[in-house]
Amino acid sequence: MPNYLNFIKGVVDSDDLPLNVSREQLQQLKMLKVMSKKLIRKTLDMIRELVQEDEEDSEEDSDSDEEKEEKSKSEQDSEDEKEKKSGSDAEEGEEKTDDDVEKVTYLRFWKSFGKSIKLGVIEDTSNRMKLAKLLRFYSTNNPKKLTSLDEYISRMKDDQDTILYLPGDSKAAILKSPILDAYTSKGYEVIIMADPVDEYTTQHLTEYEKRKVKSIAKMDVKLLDTKDKTEKKKMLKLKSMYLRTLTWCKAHVKEVFGAEACAMSHKLRLAPLFVFTSEYGYSAQMEKIQKA
Repeated sequence: MPNYLNFIKGVVDSDDLPLNVSREQLQQLKMLKVMSKKLIRKTLDMIRELVQEDEEDSEEDSDSDEEKEEKSKSEQDSEDEKEKKSGSDAEEGEEKTDDDVEKVTYLRFWKSFGKSIKLGVIEDTSNRMKLAKLLRFYSTNNPKKLTSLDEYISRMKDDQDTILYLPGDSKAAILKSPILDAYTSKGYEVIIMADPVDEYTTQHLTEYEKRKVKSIAKMDVKLLDTKDKTEKKKMLKLKSMYLRTLTWCKAHVKEVFGAEACAMSHKLRLAPLFVFTSEYGYSAQMEKIQKA
């Protein structure tokens, strides 16, 4: 088994292995490579079954909730019935939460072995897309609920061709980022990546379902670039207004901070400035991780 599946334990029974076992023979045995591929495939299929069970359970829960609402509308509203109903609803609510804890098997698995799946995306090139479907992240759509990349794509805007994410120290720090406001105000969902291994994962997962995976902290993301002529004229006027400030910044910022360039940006709403990363450069979060 590969390193990222080191939590899997089991026994393999095979008639194809030779009786005379030596280290040299096993290292050169083709059958072991075939067994390894099949074991990885079987393991990923078992994990995928957990995901499917969760999806089926969530659909059943949504259907049962709709049925309950229809029943409650048809019932007569009397004080005695309301008291009984509130008591029974409380019991049902308690039972439902207990059931949900038991049902959400993949979320339990993800909390325990999510990092292993991310490491698999980095290491296992042949199964990268299968593992990418198992990834779960928080996003600006609902910072308290984990979402998959497929769910993210289903909520994407029509003009959006890029999966957006923002790395950081913690979820709270990322949500306070000044660059996030410009995207969320225009209806773009951004994935929150607070785990140190997340950015390494995205370096290997640069594309998913024919869509680029990019950080909004980098300069090459051009989703907010407008085609409106009035907006373009407004930007040109602003550039001419702040030309002296920009020339001063270019001269001093390069010397003091070692920045490559200084430019006007439409990616900020309330913040006066933001330090972006170049297309192929390290982000601030990645530099922190490497120093650590």
